[in-house]
Amino acid sequence: MNVSDVLGILQLPTVSHMEAHTVPQHKLVLQSNVGPIDVLLDGGFQMGCLYDVAGEAGSGKTQLCMQLAVNAQKPVGQGGLGSRVVFVDTTGDFSPERVVMMAAARDLDPNSVLSGILYVRAHSLQHLLVLLEKAFKEVVAGDVGLLILDELTRLVRTEALSARERTEAYAKVIYSLWRVARAGAVVIATRQVVQSDGIRPAGGAALDTYACLTLLLRKRGVVREAEVLSTPWKRGTATFRIGEHGVEEA
Repeated sequence: MNVSDVLGILQLPTVSHMEAHTVPQHKLVLQSNVGPIDVLLDGGFQMGCLYDVAGEAGSGKTQLCMQLAVNAQKPVGQGGLGSRVVFVDTTGDFSPERVVMMAAARDLDPNSVLSGILYVRAHSLQHLLVLLEKAFKEVVAGDVGLLILDELTRLVRTEALSARERTEAYAKVIYSLWRVARAGAVVIATRQVVQSDGIRPAGGAALDTYACLTLLLRKRGVVREAEVLSTPWKRGTATFRIGEHGVEEA
């Protein structure tokens, strides 16, 4: 299949800057159960929003995603969404064993939690776009409340694309994620970082404003720091650590 076939598979328009930063007025919020992070996010991750979580390897991106995949299955009154999760993995870093530990630490049945995570490994840009379309249908059907894409840029960067084609590919992926969020889900996409006048999220300027909120994770020794980089939330930071049972208060 050639590049034009891959990029045209969903035939979707791009999302505008204004649309991306319009925060829907949904009441459901997914909590991380890490006080400083939830305070930083005005209560947690809001349904209907697309979140960009960037950071270097080891900063806690996948750990946070797995913990949210566990938390999402908790009842609404306990900071969860009471729903299943779609976890799209492009790196192979997802760990069922780690999910079991996180679930047990929260007095949840590990087997039930694992069965509530619809995990799939995306192997190509074409495959990723098809999976995001399937996730949209699951959300519309009311079966899924959280979509995680870990990591967003990898498959685009491995394709032999020109600069224009790469921009178009990112636009397709971003719109697909945004569409899932607006269908009624929390959507979280992670990104690596690059060294360019300091540390910045990978993917270039075209990706820097696509989400409702960008959260940059940094390693500070044994402590991790989460910094909000974008509006409409106030800028600020929160500290946390990666413990035996998941993401915890520092």
